[in-house]
Amino acid sequence: MTAPQRLTLTPADARRLLVHYHFRPAPLASVIRRLGTIQFDPLAPVGTNPDLVLQARVPGYRQGDWQQAAYEQRWLVDGWDKQASLIQPAEWWAQAPFHRWFARRWQHRGVDVEAPEARALVEQVERHGPSTSLELGDQRADPALRGSWYGPKRSRHLLKALWDSGHLMTHHRVGGRHAYDLPERVLPQGASMEEASDDEALQRLVVRRVQAAGLLRPAADGAVWSLPCPRAERDRIAARAIASGALIELDVDGTTYWTTPEALAALEDAAKPLASPSREVRFLAPLDPLMWDRGGVARLFAFDYVWEVYKPEAQRRWGYYVVPVLWGERFVARFDARCQQGTLTILSWHWESDITPARLSEGLAEALEPAARAFLGYLGATRLVLPRGLGREARRAWQRAAR
Repeated sequence: MTAPQRLTLTPADARRLLVHYHFRPAPLASVIRRLGTIQFDPLAPVGTNPDLVLQARVPGYRQGDWQQAAYEQRWLVDGWDKQASLIQPAEWWAQAPFHRWFARRWQHRGVDVEAPEARALVEQVERHGPSTSLELGDQRADPALRGSWYGPKRSRHLLKALWDSGHLMTHHRVGGRHAYDLPERVLPQGASMEEASDDEALQRLVVRRVQAAGLLRPAADGAVWSLPCPRAERDRIAARAIASGALIELDVDGTTYWTTPEALAALEDAAKPLASPSREVRFLAPLDPLMWDRGGVARLFAFDYVWEVYKPEAQRRWGYYVVPVLWGERFVARFDARCQQGTLTILSWHWESDITPARLSEGLAEALEPAARAFLGYLGATRLVLPRGLGREARRAWQRAAR
């Protein structure tokens, strides 16, 4: 068998691939299929992470639309991928390695998902239907669990273990809390629950991670990969995916990346002017799949991004929840913002060093205005508070957008 060819891309082509792969405008269902997985995070100063990911790609997206897609239309279900994520229900079969890995991990902590008390919780859900942790199990606190991440109630630890291991799923959320139900009552008809081989499931998890990112370095940080197998096993699975054509290995300026045939095809789309997003401004989520491999982003885009949300305030350089600003194929700024009661307050705005606020690059102010208008519409904001440091042209673009 002939070894798969290792393709070479210039950094400019790699940037073009990423922008055209990620940001071709498309309906919500198409974007969900394109990404395959969207990381979930509940922090929501300007919408949750799924909101921000989708508003950058779906014209007319409004904050919270993902919840209807997940909990009414079942285009997405809560699961585990890079971290807590939203995945397509048709891919539930590929979660099996995660489920087994979590079951073992919980057992090492003294929580057995096959124990009578765990089975009793599943039976309670079966009888009563979708229920939150406030309605299930023993509500008494266990002194031994005080200070733990999941709180002092043993029943809550059991429910999380049952969710992690696939015995329960999220039917919907109530004020952010999972309402648990049985998988057969959450997954839409036709979603496969049949077991696949470990290699088949792991290959799908590896390919899906690359699919979401568009381009992903094998050498990216462990947190970017976060798979239920050692790195050597991942490499073996990836080699199998490359041999079958499910993944493609690229050399970009001496660095190895993996991509998918669908993402590579975006380079052909980049030659079609009507489909070009190359001069548009977009505001990205801190956990956007394009931003997962921050080392890769720094290499390709010369944009050094750090998410400082968990740093003490005195140690932050940029702010609490900082949103990257992409203009065409370059990052031009980042800002920290909050939206409350219809008012978007931009707390700080930081231009990149190659941008002169007093005289913006040609076309940037004109591209910023429609992006700002769409962002205000996505948030449902009718009022705007701007910071210093924007520069006159950018300030006017935001002000015109808010009229």
